Amino acid sequence: MKTHGNRILNCLAVMAAAFAASTALCAAQTVTEVVVDSTAFIERAPVVDSTLAGADIFNLIDEAAGATVSIRQSPAVRTALENQIAGNPQRKIYGFRVRIYFNNSQNARSGSQAVAEEFATLHPQMRVYRSYTSPYFKVTVGDFRTKGEAQRFADSIRGEYPSVFLVRETINYPEI
Repeated sequence: MKTHGNRILNCLAVMAAAFAASTALCAAQTVTEVVVDSTAFIERAPVVDSTLAGADIFNLIDEAAGATVSIRQSPAVRTALENQIAGNPQRKIYGFRVRIYFNNSQNARSGSQAVAEEFATLHPQMRVYRSYTSPYFKVTVGDFRTKGEAQRFADSIRGEYPSVFLVRETINYPEI
């Protein structure tokens, strides 16, 4: 009888391990299919709208045409967000910037300074980064989370700076 009890316990342990493994395998997949009475239901991972990433939703709601929206939110929520951002001023994330100057000629140093100053006066809301990596002087602008945001901005300034191109870099934490 003792042997029979051990076999049952071993069988239950194997079944539990198999169930745990199958559960972990299902959890790792983003698409699951359930068939019930010849009807298939496919569950997909949620899609995120990245065009709103970094946007101030409060300003977007106010700007909506003909919309009247009242938001009742504890001031502690916005204060917590502002404290989180203020507490991490040096935090970096991967994103994109727009390169507006890239040169290694003899007057490249003064040229990069002039381009950086000109851009800063034309676009005071945008950060300007001037760098030197031997033998090139570079001026790069913006902190964009997505390639699409960077591309839209590059297209908007292509008339002023015809040789603009995108670069993937570590960017500063976006301002709110």
